[in-house]
Amino acid sequence: MSRKHRSLRPLSLLPLLMLVTGIAQAHQVWYEGTPGDLTFRYGEMHLNMHEVTPGGMDRFRKLETTWITPQGEKAVTLTKEVDRMDLPKTVHPGAADSLVSVDLEYPMHDIVRDGKSKHNFWVPATRWVGDFSARQPTLTMDIVPTGKGGSEAPEFRVTYLGEPLAGETLTLATPSGWTRIATSDADGRFSFALPWRGDYAINLYFIDEVAGTRKIAGQPDEAYETEGYNTTLSFRVEQGQDPLPATAKTLPASVLLEQGITPPKH
Repeated sequence: MSRKHRSLRPLSLLPLLMLVTGIAQAHQVWYEGTPGDLTFRYGEMHLNMHEVTPGGMDRFRKLETTWITPQGEKAVTLTKEVDRMDLPKTVHPGAADSLVSVDLEYPMHDIVRDGKSKHNFWVPATRWVGDFSARQPTLTMDIVPTGKGGSEAPEFRVTYLGEPLAGETLTLATPSGWTRIATSDADGRFSFALPWRGDYAINLYFIDEVAGTRKIAGQPDEAYETEGYNTTLSFRVEQGQDPLPATAKTLPASVLLEQGITPPKH
C-alpha cells in the first residue's frame, strides 16, 4: 500500500473524476436535501445529472458511511434507489454533525498524464456538514469549514495527508448550474459567497503521482501508478435569496449509451 492509504480509515472519504471507455466526465458524489431528508447522489450537480441503477450507481462496490456527532461516530448503511441512495429513516443528522461516505473499492481506471496512460486508484467521497462550525480534517484529502467568515461567505480549508493543500482550484456548484471557483492559499484556506438558499457542493479532484497495489480480500491484487482523490464538501443554506431554478435534466452516460447515443464530452 502507498503512504496515503495508511491514513485511510472508515471515515476516509474522497470525491471523483472519471474517465470510462470513451466518456470524459467530472463526476462527483454529494448529499442534498434537508437534514431530515438527505439523499446521496452520484453524477454532476451543476448539470442536474444523477446516475442510476442499472448503470453508474452500480459501480460502487463498498460504500462506507459514517455519521459523526459530538458524542461519537456510528456506521450507517445506505439503501440504493433508482437514482440515489437514502439514509436509514432513524438517521437525522443535526447541525453539529457530519456524514462521511467513501468507496475504497471503486473500480480503477486509466488516465493520461504527460502523454502516458496510467492506471489510477480513484476514490470517490463526500462529507456533508450541518453548519459551518470548525471541523478537523480526517480524510486523506479533506475539505472542512474553519468556523470563520460567517454564514454568507464562510471560510473553508483543504488538506492532504493532514497538511494544507495550496494553490488548488476548487469549484462551488448548485443544482441551478450556477458555479464559482476559488484558489486555496498557502494555508489551504479559501472562501465562497453563498447568495442562494439551497444545496451547494465544493469539489476538488487531486491526483498524486504515487504508485502502489490495492489489496482486496478475495480479489487479485491490482497495481496502480497514480492515486486520484475526488472529494466533495456538501451542505445546505437556509437563508439568502430565492434559489435559482434547477437546470434542465441531463441524462447520465449509462442511460445515453443504453439508448445508443454517444455521451457528450464536457
